[in-house]
Amino acid sequence: MLRVAVVDDESGFLKYANDLLRQEISKYFDDVVIEQFTGGEELLNRHRFNSFDVVFLDIDMPQITGFDVAEELRKQRNDCYIVFITSHSELVYDSMDFQPFNFVQKGNLKQFQKKLSDVICKLTLHFKQHKKMVLYDKKQGRFSVSYSDVLYIESDDHYVRYYILGVKPKRIFYVMVRSNISELEKELSEYDFVRIHKKYLVNLKHVFNLDMKNDQCVFKHDFSLPMSRNLKHLVDEKFTEYLKQTL
Repeated sequence: MLRVAVVDDESGFLKYANDLLRQEISKYFDDVVIEQFTGGEELLNRHRFNSFDVVFLDIDMPQITGFDVAEELRKQRNDCYIVFITSHSELVYDSMDFQPFNFVQKGNLKQFQKKLSDVICKLTLHFKQHKKMVLYDKKQGRFSVSYSDVLYIESDDHYVRYYILGVKPKRIFYVMVRSNISELEKELSEYDFVRIHKKYLVNLKHVFNLDMKNDQCVFKHDFSLPMSRNLKHLVDEKFTEYLKQTL
């Protein structure tokens, strides 16, 4: 279940934002709870006992500002995603101290709706990538890893190697699992993995560029993998689509 809160001291705008959020989020999530609050204290009291995954938070509120609320939210649960809502563009820079996921500017309702829709789309991509999968390796045993940490998958007969980005230090290691890369291609497509070669399935999150002339997929981590000529134009289309979604 995804738990979402929207906070704004203007009751008319709060209802509008709540209805719009419900409409947009339902495009991506089936199991969602959205609660609305007219003040920061009310939100924080609720969050202490039943925390929210995402908070859409007005910055300019009386008594306790959105920045004050964000500071307390960070203390209570650091992985809560904060999206600031504001009429004052000059406050956006100050908001960065609280590590917001994004911000949406009030004003023109049509622009607000479009921006909110874009932010929810990005949130959806982010949540998908940060889901966990469980892998089992004979040497390393069973452990969980986020989809976002998998750079690419390589086929090796009846096995595949998951190449994973480590945390400390940022080293790349692999886990060998008995599986079929064609089955994984179907299973992982919703997590932005794309087949670039009969041997390789890559996570577009880690792709820097496509070298169409030399048939290479260039990663952000200073290495490349070969692309099949038969697949490279399809890969280019999917990579372009992914970039548009993440802008």
